[in-house]
Amino acid sequence: MAQATHEAAKRLSEYETYLRTEELLSLQKSPEQMSHHDELQFQVVHQTFELWWKEIAHDLDAIRGLIRSGEYVEAARLLRRAAQVKQLLLRVLAMLETMTPWDYLTIRAGLGHGSGMDSPGFRALLRLSPTLWADFTQALQREDVSLADLYIQRARHVGLCAVAEGLLDYDEYFQLFRVQHYRLVERMIGPDAVGTGGTPMAMLERTLHDRFYPELWEIRNTLVQRASHL
Repeated sequence: MAQATHEAAKRLSEYETYLRTEELLSLQKSPEQMSHHDELQFQVVHQTFELWWKEIAHDLDAIRGLIRSGEYVEAARLLRRAAQVKQLLLRVLAMLETMTPWDYLTIRAGLGHGSGMDSPGFRALLRLSPTLWADFTQALQREDVSLADLYIQRARHVGLCAVAEGLLDYDEYFQLFRVQHYRLVERMIGPDAVGTGGTPMAMLERTLHDRFYPELWEIRNTLVQRASHL
């Protein structure tokens, strides 16, 4: 009887089995392994990033196919989700600001040469995100419309224009994440330090100007010029 009760207690619920919670919650250091109380937060935040990077990459891959097949409304919906995930991660990143610099340096000692630049999820997005531009420009050619006229004649190309704005939202929030990450690093180790992966702060700062879709930003200049001649 006691054995049966013990076995029943060990049996996982359908929720736990589906989400693999036992495995998931074993992926962080145990209290006795931690170098600092805040190390659990540090791991959870970064593991959360990897999960959401995976979701974004999953959606971006689907978006490419949707744009190619002319399913612009659905592509725009998934782009909105990708942008919202980036918004969410700005809040998650801010959690690390609850650490003091000395707390972080204690945790950093155990990180060794590990660096956020080595994140497989982030690197996947750096590879995948720019590829959407080729699919989008091919869609413009297919619809026989220039980028400027896409905005000027938006009523004729509502779905594709929504894709353009979705790409811009995604690009913008990706930049905002980079800016916030830079400020966080500056807050923790100072403006003249070198990151754990050997990246100087000056090099990290240069990435703040990177954009996946510069044409979508530059077209605003064209629209201003066109409007000035009305």
